[in-house]
Amino acid sequence: MSNIDIKKVVVPQEVLDLIPGSVARRLNILPLTGDEDNLLIASTETDNYAALDQLENLTARTVEVVEVKDSDALEKAVRRYYPADLTGNTADNANLVFDRIVNRALQLRASDIHIVPLKHGGIVRMRIDGQMRSDLDLEEGLLAELTSVIKIAAELDIAERRTPLDGNINMDLFGEQISLRVATIPTIHGEHITLRLLTQDDSEALEKLAKLGMDDQHYQLLRQSLEEPNGIILLSGPTGSGKTTTLYASLRYLRESGKRHLVSIEDPVEKPVHGVTQIKVDSESERVTFNKALRSVLRHDPDVIMVGEIRDGETGDIAVKSALTGHLVLSTLHTNSASGVITRLLNLDIAPFMVASTLRLAIAQRLVRTPCTHCIEFRQPAADECREFGWDENDKNLKVATVKGCSFCGNTGYSGRLGLYEMIPVDRNVRKMIIRGSDEHDFADYAFNKLKLPSLKEDGAMKILAGKTTVEEVRAITSTST
Repeated sequence: MSNIDIKKVVVPQEVLDLIPGSVARRLNILPLTGDEDNLLIASTETDNYAALDQLENLTARTVEVVEVKDSDALEKAVRRYYPADLTGNTADNANLVFDRIVNRALQLRASDIHIVPLKHGGIVRMRIDGQMRSDLDLEEGLLAELTSVIKIAAELDIAERRTPLDGNINMDLFGEQISLRVATIPTIHGEHITLRLLTQDDSEALEKLAKLGMDDQHYQLLRQSLEEPNGIILLSGPTGSGKTTTLYASLRYLRESGKRHLVSIEDPVEKPVHGVTQIKVDSESERVTFNKALRSVLRHDPDVIMVGEIRDGETGDIAVKSALTGHLVLSTLHTNSASGVITRLLNLDIAPFMVASTLRLAIAQRLVRTPCTHCIEFRQPAADECREFGWDENDKNLKVATVKGCSFCGNTGYSGRLGLYEMIPVDRNVRKMIIRGSDEHDFADYAFNKLKLPSLKEDGAMKILAGKTTVEEVRAITSTST
């Protein structure tokens, strides 16, 4: 490697432990990979032989250097991986450990941090690309202090340990504004704390519509529906399937023309989107509910309304009536398939003719991990895989990705995620089917067999052959969606 993008590197803890933090900060170097004999480091200087000799003596390994051209990015990465050295004071250590945990979560691109109490001590776990992994063991005294530090920062009552609590922490880490949504819940061993990481900028953290992983057919269907002056676009999928990201990307797409008044009603507001009026639902006091907010928003002349979730018949009825009166409504439902979106609306006691008149597009989606581009390998698919995904097992040119693991992906073999989609556009035929009371199988048969639109599994099969994901990932999500 001649040079690397240090922002995309994920360093395992056992490699970090090879070099003390004080040395890494002083020399501005970051270890990348290492074994019993060798160590690869990132540095802006490839010919600092004095530093190399020092590191070889310190680690008893042969040290090789890969160049990083962005010195500021390297310094930021070093400070995040080695934020500070711990002292002998447990209270001081708790503050440093908290900073270290958040820094490491950001470096690993984690979405959530879980601080889990055990019978003796605790453990820090992180959700990375949808997968949970353990990261740090905590001694009993340190766990208690860390819990207090987090609750104080979130302005929660540290004396209240028997009731679930919710709060927020806003942090400035190296010039980046970070918001942590904090939730505690009592367990038999103490308080379990979950931290959801949210960046406070309207930038690449919110993906553009074209970068969500849709194939061209799905992308054009969604774009065409978003250009409609009125109607409802509904997304479905389990928690963590990327529905909110797709909604935000849709809002960003609609915002580009600057010709529509965009309003969102959310619980909570996950990301700020410039140019969108975002309303936070106050579920605790019932002062601002989805229903109340939606009724009030209609008086503010919106063109597009995003409702975080249609949870009941009343919200669904208002959303449908909003679409009938000339608004484009974007929202989500908890169903497993695109065809299930239609039947779920009908099950909310919304009149079939109103569903048929307003629904424009039903979408189901899942997230799958993408192979790390630095260690991806390819193989021919097995015969059973060909049968499962409908491939020609006699085609020797077929290749599927397999994962290995390296320092760029934290030895997981994966880096990032993309969406799998299935969509049912509500055309004249679907409207007739809704009116006459067709079931999910009829809608699915029409969309996937007659219109030849790809189902979730078929979309996954295409992306496997394109090297964008793996057989194992698609199997994991489609086995629960069929």
